[in-house]
Amino acid sequence: MSESLTLRKAKLTDEKLILNWTNDQETRKWSLSSKMISTLEHHQWFERKVNSPNVLMLILERRKKPAGLARLEINAGGIVLHYLIAPDERGKGLASRLLIMAMSEKRKIWGNNQVLAYTLPNNMASIKSLEKTGFSLMSSTEEVKCYGAN
Repeated sequence: MSESLTLRKAKLTDEKLILNWTNDQETRKWSLSSKMISTLEHHQWFERKVNSPNVLMLILERRKKPAGLARLEINAGGIVLHYLIAPDERGKGLASRLLIMAMSEKRKIWGNNQVLAYTLPNNMASIKSLEKTGFSLMSSTEEVKCYGAN
């Protein structure tokens, strides 16, 4: 039996939830920046991102409860993907499903343009999720791996 997963656009009311997920100890450990985010800093950032035409911020819901976040953002280097799974939803195979759904939404809005995702070289969970969903390794250094997909 397949469980109900849905994707919706993030709303201003998601701000606190996303800050809590972002500042979770495990999230910070596996982020490219381990620095905790202040409430004010997050508020200013979130308002810019959630209303930007260059950002697609999507909330994964599992059983009608927020379970993850995917953010696709157009910048000078192309489209960059950032994602995370809610702390209490990790280990359930949701990351690859979130990525598949987010990439499908991206194609509807921005077409088949390439998406880049960056991860720490020892973040095996992220690497497995990216590779499982069609991302290919494009470059690698001691600090970061870059994956790409259309």
